[in-house]
Amino acid sequence: MSTHAEEGRPMQLEETVVTAQKREESLQDTPIAISVFNARSIEQLGITEIQDISLYTPNMLGAVQPASSATANFVIRGITEAEPIMSVDPAVGIYMNGVYMARNNGLAFEVVDVERIEVLRGPQGTLYGRNSTGGAVNVITARPLGEFAARQKISVGDRSLFKSHTTINTPEVAGLSAAVSYLHNEQDGYVDNRTTKEQSLTGDFDDFGAQDSDAVNLALRWDATEDFFADYNFDYTDAHDMPTAFQLTQVTPSFVPGPNPNPSPVSIPGLGQVDTWPLYPGSNDMGFGDGVLAGTYAAFGGNLAAPLCSLDPGCVEFANAPNDAFGGGTPSMVFMGGMNPAYEAGEANMDANNRVNGLAMPYQAREDLTIYGHSLTLSWDLSERLQMKSISAYRKLKSVQYTDLNGGGFNDQRDVGGGIVALYANGRNDKKQDQFSQEVQFVGSLPRLEYVAGLYYFEEKAHESTEETVAPLLGFFSPEKAYTARNSSEAVFGQATWNPDVLEDRLRVTLGLRYTADHRKLDLADNPEEKASFSQDYGNTSGGLTLDYDFTDEVNGYAKYSRGYKSGGFMARTSIANQKPFDEETVNAYELGLKSQFWDNRVRLNAAIFLNEFDDLQLSQFEPTNSGAESVVNNAGSASIYGLEIDAVALLGEGLTLNFSYGYLDPDYDEYQFSSPATGYQPVDVSDVAHFQMVSEQNGTVGVQYDFAPFSFGELTLYADASYNSGYKHGTLDTAFDKYTKADAFTLVNARATLSNIAVTDRTRLKVALWSKNLTDEEYRTYGIAAFEQLGFAGATFNEPRSYGLDIVFYFE
Repeated sequence: MSTHAEEGRPMQLEETVVTAQKREESLQDTPIAISVFNARSIEQLGITEIQDISLYTPNMLGAVQPASSATANFVIRGITEAEPIMSVDPAVGIYMNGVYMARNNGLAFEVVDVERIEVLRGPQGTLYGRNSTGGAVNVITARPLGEFAARQKISVGDRSLFKSHTTINTPEVAGLSAAVSYLHNEQDGYVDNRTTKEQSLTGDFDDFGAQDSDAVNLALRWDATEDFFADYNFDYTDAHDMPTAFQLTQVTPSFVPGPNPNPSPVSIPGLGQVDTWPLYPGSNDMGFGDGVLAGTYAAFGGNLAAPLCSLDPGCVEFANAPNDAFGGGTPSMVFMGGMNPAYEAGEANMDANNRVNGLAMPYQAREDLTIYGHSLTLSWDLSERLQMKSISAYRKLKSVQYTDLNGGGFNDQRDVGGGIVALYANGRNDKKQDQFSQEVQFVGSLPRLEYVAGLYYFEEKAHESTEETVAPLLGFFSPEKAYTARNSSEAVFGQATWNPDVLEDRLRVTLGLRYTADHRKLDLADNPEEKASFSQDYGNTSGGLTLDYDFTDEVNGYAKYSRGYKSGGFMARTSIANQKPFDEETVNAYELGLKSQFWDNRVRLNAAIFLNEFDDLQLSQFEPTNSGAESVVNNAGSASIYGLEIDAVALLGEGLTLNFSYGYLDPDYDEYQFSSPATGYQPVDVSDVAHFQMVSEQNGTVGVQYDFAPFSFGELTLYADASYNSGYKHGTLDTAFDKYTKADAFTLVNARATLSNIAVTDRTRLKVALWSKNLTDEEYRTYGIAAFEQLGFAGATFNEPRSYGLDIVFYFE
């Protein structure tokens, strides 16, 4: 939504001011496709977490990952990076008060004390630099009011929701004013945790989706002189949320085959005739039994040299020879036969199309997240035409996360040879990340020229260690693994807008350029004994050219070209043996836009059509290598993405407001290189069966708001909206399990009734709101993993069910 009506019963749309181009200017004068959410619309729309804005933004999607309640992925104009590992950068830049937030971890944060959110769609290569090939999101928090004011908001609702948000503003003293707030949020989960005390490996029995968090914000403003001011912001969040339930949606019918200890030769393209553990009818080509046996063999000290047991003669011999550790039977017969009870449990909890009521997930636990940040903005008016601004910031993140991706189906662990074997990836992840950034801007103007120039520096250190139980993922056991990523970036940038003395001063020409130098280093430990370091330097020039023209005082059109890029780097999941850097991803973007206001400023209609052409597209893939199946990032593709976006708001009558947004995407891979055993590990073009991850062809929202004439006891506002999404897939290559993991088309309906400006005393006012989210109780898969086809099963998370609640807000002045 471009904007929303303010308090009262206006008959004209109010001007919306944005800072997308590092200076304050009207939304309608800014030649960028932008969606803006002010403080009132954030409350009216029920936006409580940053990813909620995607419901109301054309060609945007925000989703929380299944293993972490605090890790969010953002997709804008068809581009995302779903890989949460901290050595790989996102494709959508998230900024808070001008400070870049480098990691997806911790981005699913509560929206607290926010003045405005700006969503910039399309590459932002000049003023925002790297890692904004999809776009950028600016979160601008509220400044101190400079006078005493207090606000207390209490929210209660279903699933024992209790949220308390307190904000206090202090009077200005010697030019210094402050605002401090505290938020507490808790709510029960929406899928029962049926893990028993005997099954649990973590001792955590909270329901899946439960929330428990606290946050503190502090804002200080010092107006030292007429020409100098300083803004300091501190934010702190401590969260203990239980991730959403990851449930089974499909299991291969022959996932648990009957034992057959006689290997048979099979011809594999590129490898010739090999002895292989039998591939059972209806099972996947990789053979789950083959993979499990390979992992078991490795745990017993075998020197496994291939991802499949069949490719290692020693493993084949081990699988089919009597073994005292397996009660005298062969490992193949005992191990695979012993999996049947677990499979039956999984089948009982499996539902492809509906959210299950409960699951048992022994290794799942609340994620402990602590994140905080400091930022200091200093602004000097060096003259009437030149301002200098400095933004210094430090942020730190720490999380402890437990992962259980068994889907509730593999709840018990098996004794094998005196050890414990978990049937899939269960583990603990410890993450730490800290970052420092410094930006200096010069914002000025000359006759017929406005300009922004600046210098930028960024550095971060990210460390992650993974302690897994024995996890036979595609035939190997994962030992303890750790990495440390050290990244830095320096940039110089400039942008100028020239208004030539032609065409009645209606034409403006904007030229921008940015040069960035990146340094990436990865210290990787595959196990305590095997360590290695890798480093790579990158340099990139990005920028853009824009022509915008005022056809009338109410209608403006623009044409722009922009070039953006996403930094290269290393994939920390890839083993030392197969580690290699991936290159930068670049995009050339072309856009035509229209911004208009008419009907006496009662209708605002903004639209854009665009073409984004990507080269060296970075694609996270799970592919076989000569030493095992691994997660890798390859510059595997090139793509063309066409699209259309519309943002509109109209005052149809006194008190009646209509909001509308719509996005359409037509993405197409021009090339997608992928290798597999079937191709002899040689890359082939699979663009004809590839698709874009988490990309919807269409999304849109219609919202209606009615402000009644004021009553003697207060002001009543009714609001309702419906948001549509045509659905999306979660992987990039077609698999037989896509239909069990993709998000089908869905429509979410939200509603809110607000009675505001209720006088309690001369200095106290009250607001009461009754609300419901997902009013029709729509169910859809929010995140799915079809890559488990290689293991014989697929899983997904589902959205939250219908919720409702009551907000009570006290204002003290």
